[in-house]
Amino acid sequence: MLLGGVSWGRVLGGGVGGPGDASRRDQRRMALMASSETKSSDHVQSPSWEERPWSEWYLLDTAIAPGMAKAPNTAGLYRLRCRGRVGLIYIGETGTSLRGRFRQLRKATEYAGQGKPAGPPHVAGNCVFKRESAGLAVEVSWVETPQLDSRDRKGVECELIAAYRKTMRTNPACQFAGTFEDENGT
Repeated sequence: MLLGGVSWGRVLGGGVGGPGDASRRDQRRMALMASSETKSSDHVQSPSWEERPWSEWYLLDTAIAPGMAKAPNTAGLYRLRCRGRVGLIYIGETGTSLRGRFRQLRKATEYAGQGKPAGPPHVAGNCVFKRESAGLAVEVSWVETPQLDSRDRKGVECELIAAYRKTMRTNPACQFAGTFEDENGT
């Protein structure tokens, strides 16, 4: 997109979508994360990213498995990644139950598999479904935040997305109704 003669996609590191752009973005991200100036807590997949006590990473289905779910029934912030890939694919928040939110995400992936449009119960469902269909393992990690009210929790979610953008120079691939093609499957 051009605004004032500047291609903001290129300024923000998004390229223009031509062949090889995704691999060049991944190379830039890997270089940023490997930089000696980057603290381990700055790495977006770190257990202490942005100085928060993130849970371990769990497969989405392990987090919500009946009778043995790992995800808590409390409010919180969460992040999604594809195992073995650079970066995150989504950053979110919920004021009710993390486990319930992950179940909504799974339901949304089932709807996507039936050809239903993206949207409720989780906007990232279609994007996550396409990654799983491509053989990628989607994992979740969270921070419980029962002490935060809705406005503060949403504010922290915005701060995390901004921190991700600053570090990775792009949005998480499924954020803001992103698609599988936005990051070539990362």
